[in-house]
Amino acid sequence: ARSRPASSTMAAIAASSVSIAPARVAAVRQSRSRARAAVVVKASADERQVEATTSRRELAVKGFAALAAVAAVRPEPAHALFGFGGDKETQYAELTAGVIAQVRFTLDLPADSDEKAAAIEKTRKLTNDWVARYRRDKGITGRPSYGNVYSALNAVSGHYNNFGTKYPLPQKRKDRVLQEFETAEIALSRGR
Repeated sequence: ARSRPASSTMAAIAASSVSIAPARVAAVRQSRSRARAAVVVKASADERQVEATTSRRELAVKGFAALAAVAAVRPEPAHALFGFGGDKETQYAELTAGVIAQVRFTLDLPADSDEKAAAIEKTRKLTNDWVARYRRDKGITGRPSYGNVYSALNAVSGHYNNFGTKYPLPQKRKDRVLQEFETAEIALSRGR
């Protein structure tokens, strides 16, 4: 089979109902300057062999066009696998409400409860995770709800770190923490 110009080869393939076999790279030709290479693709067209030669530039243009087409129709990425999904505002409000609920549950437990130690450990973990997640986020730290929750969590964590899990939170400190949470919930409901 002899080599034809690419335009006449493509026209011959398009004119006859061609069944193109899987594309195979038959050879890469190198010119003297090694600046240009050609890729030979063989296709069968009604029992005769047709070779099409494509330059590197044409391959690059076609590849870029295919990449642009794929990028234009790609779906929205799903980031929910590792907790990166959803709206940042909604996620902040949900996590903050969860932390507030856990701390309230822990503070409402009687001192002689069997689940007090486990609840305090869960509160510590949620507090540390919440603070680590939002401490360096400038869009969150300036909010009134963040300041109120952070202050309350700091008071609760400081108490348990200094006095242990056996000594109950003093009533005055507990009232202040609950007031901070109420103020934070109002701010959260307003999106602040």
